[in-house]
Amino acid sequence: MSQEPKPGLYTRILRFFLRDLYSRSDSMAESIKGLAAVAENTSEHLNSVDKHSCDIERNFLKLLEDSNNGHSERAERAEKRLDSLEIYREDTRRYREDTAKRMENDDQTTRELAHRIETVENALCEDDRTTKAVKLFNKRTYSQAGEDAIITYAAAMLGIPLSECNYLDLGANRPKEMSNTNFFYEQGARGVLVEANCSLIPALENERRGDVILNRCITDKSGDKVTFNVLNLDGLSKIGDVDEILKANPDARLEKSVEIETISVNDIMEKYFNGKAPVILNLDIEGLETEILNSIDFEKYRPLFMIIEMIPYSTSLTVGIKDNGLLECAKSKGYSEYAFTGINSIFVDQRKYRELTGNNI
Repeated sequence: MSQEPKPGLYTRILRFFLRDLYSRSDSMAESIKGLAAVAENTSEHLNSVDKHSCDIERNFLKLLEDSNNGHSERAERAEKRLDSLEIYREDTRRYREDTAKRMENDDQTTRELAHRIETVENALCEDDRTTKAVKLFNKRTYSQAGEDAIITYAAAMLGIPLSECNYLDLGANRPKEMSNTNFFYEQGARGVLVEANCSLIPALENERRGDVILNRCITDKSGDKVTFNVLNLDGLSKIGDVDEILKANPDARLEKSVEIETISVNDIMEKYFNGKAPVILNLDIEGLETEILNSIDFEKYRPLFMIIEMIPYSTSLTVGIKDNGLLECAKSKGYSEYAFTGINSIFVDQRKYRELTGNNI
């Protein structure tokens, strides 16, 4: 069997290079495929990144736009507030100017009023109707219905200094509230306060230290013992029966009944006023006013003014009612009714009025 001739050296070398080339070509093809796949993946990734970047950019632009819009709104609100503040400042400035003008006008009015009062006071002093100028400016009232203000005016017109308006307060109750004498106490006058309710005495002793405080019941005779009924409501406690008061006022109740010593008006004036009558007699002893008036020796003791409660106890406003019997009793003692407040009548002694003015009532 004949053998094929061996290829020549050149042929073998050529085949070797061709096989190596084919092998490299296949490898390069695979590499190229791999690179192509990588390139494709890279391209997709870049597209994704680019898309994400675009989304981020859009979101950032939207956020920036929202921020600008919010800033504009805040700036607009701030501008409105500034405008409001400016208006407020202008209103405040005008108010201050108006207030300053009103205060200036008020000051002028006050100066004019003070000058008029001073003129009246000087005229009173020059007329020898008072030894001390009567101060009527800025007076205040503590009374239930302005009784102290009425007497202040009357005393001023009669030329009696307020510091000399001493008093006997029968049924004093509280030291200031509803008091007909506290105003005169503040002007320097002093007197005697009689109060049967022992629970009210500490306040009187504390607030009216310059006055004489007596825990006694007023009757026509001193030194007796009587039963005093203490109610929970101020000014209603009294000697004797309180059933009518309890029926008329459901809030009223009897707290206790105590035995207390009596004292007469005549003995008080003799002992504490050196046998003279005070300028003011205040009488509020719950229904015993006529009895007490009849017990006073008016030939010896004649207060210039008397304040006497003239209406019965009531929980509502009392109109058109007055104790005419008590009114006639006071007139029979030589007193004229000067004023009626709806609660109390203020009486003036006819004799002393004639002595002070030269006129008859």
